[in-house]
Amino acid sequence: MSMLTFRASGEWTGGLRIDTKVRDFSLSFDEPPSLGGKDSAPNPVEGLLAALIGCLGIVTVVVAREKNLPVEKIAIEAEGDLDPRGFMGQYNLVRPGFLAVRFVVKVSGKLSPDDLTLLLDEVKKRCPVSDVLSNGTQVEGRIESM
Repeated sequence: MSMLTFRASGEWTGGLRIDTKVRDFSLSFDEPPSLGGKDSAPNPVEGLLAALIGCLGIVTVVVAREKNLPVEKIAIEAEGDLDPRGFMGQYNLVRPGFLAVRFVVKVSGKLSPDDLTLLLDEVKKRCPVSDVLSNGTQVEGRIESM
């Protein structure tokens, strides 16, 4: 399979709200009032946690099917620790991004402890969003006049 390139676009709509488009889907982001927003949508790091959950869930289903594991239900929780001083311009003191991210994938079905270990190991190796968070990805950007 050849390289895939995914694309998204977005526009500022006032306050701290950004409305984005991904294929034919819309996603909006804002900040809670404590960070200067109007709480009209999740903030981007909450969106990142949601993306991680979506990716972990999809990969769990794919791996379980490949390994013929009898998964009946999947529920996932994720949380991340962020010091807001980095976002607020004090990035010389702390990173602006997550300092740590944790997740739990809960699976029901007749799976042994070895099955669960195999599933978790494979999911962690194959989840693209987890990979980006764990290993870092080169990010390039520029700013230009409209």
